[in-house]
Amino acid sequence: MGSILIFYVMETSPCISIPVTDIGVRYADLRIVQPTADKIMERSMRRYGQLTSVVVGREPDQSYEMVDGFKRLRAGRKLDYTTLQARVMPGGRRAMKAAMIQLNTRARTIVDLEIGMVIQSLYREDSLDQVQIAALLDRHKSFVCRRLQLVEKLSQEVIEHLKLGLINITIGRELTRLPAGNQNRALGTVVKHRFTGMETRGLVSLMLQQPRWNQDIITAYPKSILDERHPDRSRPRNRLGLYARLIKMEAYLSSVSQREINGSRPEVILPVIERIETALSLMRQRLA
Repeated sequence: MGSILIFYVMETSPCISIPVTDIGVRYADLRIVQPTADKIMERSMRRYGQLTSVVVGREPDQSYEMVDGFKRLRAGRKLDYTTLQARVMPGGRRAMKAAMIQLNTRARTIVDLEIGMVIQSLYREDSLDQVQIAALLDRHKSFVCRRLQLVEKLSQEVIEHLKLGLINITIGRELTRLPAGNQNRALGTVVKHRFTGMETRGLVSLMLQQPRWNQDIITAYPKSILDERHPDRSRPRNRLGLYARLIKMEAYLSSVSQREINGSRPEVILPVIERIETALSLMRQRLA
C-alpha cells in the first residue's frame, strides 16, 4: 500500500496551484517544529522560490489538509506567498497519516518520535489496532509497537514541548528513560538551565540513581552538571536561548490557520494573547 501510494502521489497526481489560506494544518501536531530547518527552508524559498510541490489530502468537506510540506507552508506564509504548488493524494484521513510516514521516510525527514506520534494518532483517534496500523503502513507489527511505546512513555507536557520545538528530539529521547511522573520535573530543569542533550542524559542518570526523596534537590539545582559547564558559557547562551525561543514561538504562531482560529473560544484565547503582548512589550522596553 505504501509504495503504491507514494508512486501515485509523486508520479501520477497532477500538480495544481492552491491558495495558501486554503491549506489546513490539522496534522501539524504530528510533526516536530525544528526552527533551524524552518530558517533554511525560508532562505531557500526566498532565493529560489518553491522547488518541490507539497502534498495535500482532501477532507470530506473538500477542504485541503497538508500531508507533506509543513516547512514550505510556514515559509510561504512568512514570505507572503499567495499560492503553493501541490499534489493532491487520494484517500481519507488514515491514508493521509500513513502518507506522512511513507513520504517522509523515503526522504529521511522524519524521526522515530514523529512516526510514533502518527501511529499513536491512528491508534487512539482512528481506533486501529497495531496489526491494522502495520498493514496500513506496510510494516511489521514490531515496527509499530516500538514506536508507539516510545511516544506512550512521554508525558503530555514533554510531547507539547517537542511539537513546538521548545526542546529537541535528543532531549525528548532522554526523558523517555524516566517514569512519566518524573518527566515534567526534569523538563522544568532542562528548560530553566537550557540543557543540551548530553546534559539531559546526565540529569536523567542522576535521577535514576538517587532515591525518590532526593530528586527535588537534584532538579532544583543539578550542581554537578552545571559545574561542568565552561565559566564563560552562560552569557552568550542566555542570548542564544532567548533568540531561539522567540524564533520557535514565531514559527508556531505563523502556522496557525484560520480554521484553528475559528474553532477556538475567544474568551479563552484573547486573555492569553493579551498576556503575550504585555510580556513582549516589556521585553522590548528592556532591550531598548
